[in-house]
Amino acid sequence: MREIHISILDDHQIVIDGLKLLLNQSPQLSVSLVATNGFDMLASFKKMETLPDILLLDLMMPVISGYEFSIMLKKDFPQIKIIILSMNNDGKLVSELIEHSVIKGFLPKSVNKKELIEAIEKVYNGGEYFSDEILEELGKYATVVKEKEGFKLSAREVEVIGLIAKGCTTKQIAQQLFLSEKTVETHRKNIFRKTETFNVGSLLEKVNRLKLIG
Repeated sequence: MREIHISILDDHQIVIDGLKLLLNQSPQLSVSLVATNGFDMLASFKKMETLPDILLLDLMMPVISGYEFSIMLKKDFPQIKIIILSMNNDGKLVSELIEHSVIKGFLPKSVNKKELIEAIEKVYNGGEYFSDEILEELGKYATVVKEKEGFKLSAREVEVIGLIAKGCTTKQIAQQLFLSEKTVETHRKNIFRKTETFNVGSLLEKVNRLKLIG
Protein backbone atom coordinates (compact mmCIF):
# COMPACT_ATOMS: atom_id res chain seq x y z
CA MET A 1 0.00 0.00 0.00
CA ARG A 2 1.38 3.41 -0.99
CA GLU A 3 2.12 5.84 1.82
CA ILE A 4 -0.85 8.10 2.48
CA HIS A 5 0.12 11.77 2.70
CA ILE A 6 -1.93 13.80 5.14
CA SER A 7 -2.33 17.52 5.78
CA ILE A 8 -3.84 18.97 8.96
CA LEU A 9 -5.57 22.34 9.32
CA ASP A 10 -6.50 23.33 12.86
CA ASP A 11 -6.12 26.65 14.66
CA HIS A 12 -4.78 24.92 17.79
CA GLN A 13 -1.12 23.91 17.48
CA ILE A 14 -1.46 21.46 20.35
CA VAL A 15 -4.13 19.55 18.39
CA ILE A 16 -1.88 19.46 15.32
CA ASP A 17 1.06 18.22 17.39
CA GLY A 18 -1.05 15.48 18.94
CA LEU A 19 -2.40 14.30 15.59
CA LYS A 20 1.07 14.31 14.02
CA LEU A 21 2.47 12.23 16.87
CA LEU A 22 -0.40 9.77 16.64
CA LEU A 23 -0.48 9.40 12.85
CA ASN A 24 3.26 9.25 12.25
CA GLN A 25 3.37 6.12 14.41
CA SER A 26 1.64 4.27 11.54
CA PRO A 27 4.09 3.28 8.78
CA GLN A 28 1.54 3.79 6.01
CA LEU A 29 0.71 7.36 7.08
CA SER A 30 2.79 10.52 6.67
CA VAL A 31 1.81 14.01 7.82
CA SER A 32 3.31 16.15 5.05
CA LEU A 33 1.78 19.57 5.74
CA VAL A 34 0.20 21.38 8.70
CA ALA A 35 -1.17 24.88 9.21
CA THR A 36 -3.19 26.91 11.69
CA ASN A 37 -4.53 29.30 9.04
CA GLY A 38 -6.48 28.35 5.93
CA PHE A 39 -4.90 30.96 3.70
CA ASP A 40 -1.42 29.75 4.64
CA MET A 41 -2.38 26.21 3.72
CA LEU A 42 -3.85 27.24 0.36
CA ALA A 43 -0.62 29.12 -0.42
CA SER A 44 1.38 25.99 0.44
CA PHE A 45 -0.82 23.80 -1.76
CA LYS A 46 -0.15 26.09 -4.74
CA LYS A 47 3.60 25.59 -4.32
CA MET A 48 3.56 21.83 -3.91
CA GLU A 49 4.42 19.47 -6.75
CA THR A 50 2.65 16.57 -5.05
CA LEU A 51 -0.50 17.39 -3.09
CA PRO A 52 -1.52 15.49 0.04
CA ASP A 53 -4.11 12.75 -0.33
CA ILE A 54 -6.15 13.60 2.77
CA LEU A 55 -6.92 16.80 4.66
CA LEU A 56 -7.96 16.59 8.31
CA LEU A 57 -9.95 19.78 8.76
CA ASP A 58 -11.28 21.58 11.82
CA LEU A 59 -14.46 23.64 11.41
CA MET A 60 -14.34 26.29 14.12
CA MET A 61 -11.43 28.51 13.13
CA PRO A 62 -10.86 32.29 12.95
CA VAL A 63 -9.91 34.14 9.75
CA ILE A 64 -11.49 31.47 7.54
CA SER A 65 -13.80 28.76 8.84
CA GLY A 66 -13.44 25.12 7.97
CA TYR A 67 -16.71 25.30 6.04
CA GLU A 68 -15.44 28.19 3.90
CA PHE A 69 -12.10 26.48 3.41
CA SER A 70 -13.74 23.25 2.27
CA ILE A 71 -15.68 25.17 -0.41
CA MET A 72 -12.47 26.80 -1.65
CA LEU A 73 -10.67 23.46 -1.67
CA LYS A 74 -13.42 21.85 -3.72
CA LYS A 75 -12.95 24.57 -6.35
CA ASP A 76 -9.14 24.74 -6.47
CA PHE A 77 -7.94 21.30 -5.32
CA PRO A 78 -10.83 18.82 -5.71
CA GLN A 79 -8.44 15.85 -5.67
CA ILE A 80 -7.70 16.37 -1.96
CA LYS A 81 -10.17 14.35 0.11
CA ILE A 82 -11.53 16.06 3.20
CA ILE A 83 -12.23 14.47 6.57
CA ILE A 84 -13.71 16.83 9.14
CA LEU A 85 -12.53 16.56 12.74
CA SER A 86 -14.76 18.72 14.89
CA MET A 87 -16.58 19.09 18.19
CA ASN A 88 -19.57 20.50 16.27
CA ASN A 89 -21.68 17.59 15.04
CA ASP A 90 -24.82 19.54 14.09
CA GLY A 91 -26.77 17.51 11.53
CA LYS A 92 -27.68 20.53 9.42
CA LEU A 93 -24.06 21.62 9.17
CA VAL A 94 -22.87 18.13 8.25
CA SER A 95 -25.57 17.85 5.59
CA GLU A 96 -24.56 21.19 4.07
CA LEU A 97 -20.89 20.17 4.06
CA ILE A 98 -21.71 16.94 2.24
CA GLU A 99 -23.80 18.81 -0.32
CA HIS A 100 -21.63 21.86 -0.99
CA SER A 101 -18.05 20.83 -0.30
CA VAL A 102 -18.28 17.08 -0.93
CA ILE A 103 -16.51 16.03 2.26
CA LYS A 104 -15.64 12.34 2.45
CA GLY A 105 -15.72 11.89 6.19
CA PHE A 106 -16.72 13.44 9.50
CA LEU A 107 -15.47 12.42 12.94
CA PRO A 108 -15.78 13.96 16.40
CA LYS A 109 -12.53 15.17 17.92
CA SER A 110 -13.01 12.56 20.63
CA VAL A 111 -12.35 9.82 18.03
CA ASN A 112 -9.81 7.15 18.98
CA LYS A 113 -6.68 6.30 16.99
CA LYS A 114 -8.05 3.07 15.55
CA GLU A 115 -11.18 4.66 14.12
CA LEU A 116 -9.29 7.69 12.79
CA ILE A 117 -6.84 5.51 10.87
CA GLU A 118 -9.69 3.33 9.64
CA ALA A 119 -11.45 6.45 8.34
CA ILE A 120 -8.31 7.73 6.61
CA GLU A 121 -7.67 4.41 4.87
CA LYS A 122 -11.30 4.04 3.76
CA VAL A 123 -11.46 7.57 2.34
CA TYR A 124 -8.07 7.17 0.65
CA ASN A 125 -9.37 4.04 -1.08
CA GLY A 126 -12.37 5.87 -2.51
CA GLY A 127 -14.94 5.37 0.23
CA GLU A 128 -16.58 7.58 2.83
CA TYR A 129 -16.48 7.42 6.61
CA PHE A 130 -18.93 9.04 9.01
CA SER A 131 -18.87 8.03 12.66
CA ASP A 132 -21.97 6.48 14.23
CA GLU A 133 -22.49 9.67 16.24
CA ILE A 134 -22.49 11.77 13.06
CA LEU A 135 -24.79 9.37 11.20
CA GLU A 136 -27.25 9.62 14.09
CA GLU A 137 -27.24 13.43 13.88
CA LEU A 138 -27.72 13.27 10.10
CA GLY A 139 -30.70 10.98 10.63
CA LYS A 140 -32.25 13.37 13.15
CA TYR A 141 -31.78 16.30 10.78
CA ALA A 142 -33.32 14.39 7.86
CA THR A 143 -36.36 13.64 10.04
CA VAL A 144 -36.68 17.31 10.99
CA VAL A 145 -36.44 18.40 7.34
CA LYS A 146 -39.10 15.93 6.28
CA GLU A 147 -41.40 17.01 9.10
CA LYS A 148 -40.92 20.71 8.31
CA GLU A 149 -41.63 20.15 4.61
CA GLY A 150 -44.87 18.42 5.54
CA PHE A 151 -46.21 21.54 7.27
CA LYS A 152 -46.21 23.78 4.18
CA LEU A 153 -46.57 26.90 6.29
CA SER A 154 -47.10 30.19 4.48
CA ALA A 155 -44.85 33.20 5.07
CA ARG A 156 -47.71 34.91 6.92
CA GLU A 157 -48.23 31.88 9.15
CA VAL A 158 -44.56 31.89 10.05
CA GLU A 159 -44.90 35.58 10.98
CA VAL A 160 -47.85 34.76 13.21
CA ILE A 161 -45.93 31.94 14.88
CA GLY A 162 -43.06 34.32 15.56
CA LEU A 163 -45.38 36.75 17.31
CA ILE A 164 -47.09 33.97 19.26
CA ALA A 165 -43.63 32.91 20.43
CA LYS A 166 -43.07 36.46 21.69
CA GLY A 167 -46.22 36.20 23.78
CA CYS A 168 -48.42 38.45 21.65
CA THR A 169 -52.19 38.17 21.90
CA THR A 170 -54.47 37.84 18.88
CA LYS A 171 -55.27 41.56 19.13
CA GLN A 172 -51.59 42.53 19.29
CA ILE A 173 -50.76 40.28 16.33
CA ALA A 174 -53.58 41.84 14.33
CA GLN A 175 -52.28 45.32 15.07
CA GLN A 176 -48.67 44.51 14.17
CA LEU A 177 -49.55 42.74 10.91
CA PHE A 178 -52.40 45.12 9.97
CA LEU A 179 -54.91 42.28 9.90
CA SER A 180 -58.32 41.78 11.42
CA GLU A 181 -58.52 39.71 14.57
CA LYS A 182 -60.75 37.25 12.69
CA THR A 183 -58.01 36.73 10.08
CA VAL A 184 -55.41 36.16 12.82
CA GLU A 185 -57.68 33.59 14.46
CA THR A 186 -57.99 31.80 11.11
CA HIS A 187 -54.21 31.76 10.80
CA ARG A 188 -53.90 30.35 14.31
CA LYS A 189 -56.35 27.55 13.56
CA ASN A 190 -54.52 26.69 10.33
CA ILE A 191 -51.18 26.70 12.15
CA PHE A 192 -52.42 24.31 14.82
CA ARG A 193 -53.91 22.03 12.14
CA LYS A 194 -50.78 21.97 9.96
CA THR A 195 -48.38 21.44 12.85
CA GLU A 196 -50.68 18.92 14.54
CA THR A 197 -50.58 20.84 17.80
CA PHE A 198 -53.50 21.78 20.01
CA ASN A 199 -52.29 24.64 22.19
CA VAL A 200 -49.59 27.28 22.33
CA GLY A 201 -47.36 25.18 24.58
CA SER A 202 -47.19 22.20 22.21
CA LEU A 203 -46.85 24.54 19.23
CA LEU A 204 -43.85 26.34 20.72
CA GLU A 205 -42.22 23.06 21.71
CA LYS A 206 -42.42 21.87 18.10
CA VAL A 207 -41.37 25.27 16.74
CA ASN A 208 -38.24 25.26 18.89
CA ARG A 209 -37.40 21.64 18.15
CA LEU A 210 -37.74 22.07 14.39
CA LYS A 211 -36.37 25.62 14.37
CA LEU A 212 -39.31 26.87 12.34
CA ILE A 213 -38.54 30.51 13.11
CA GLY A 214 -35.28 32.42 13.46
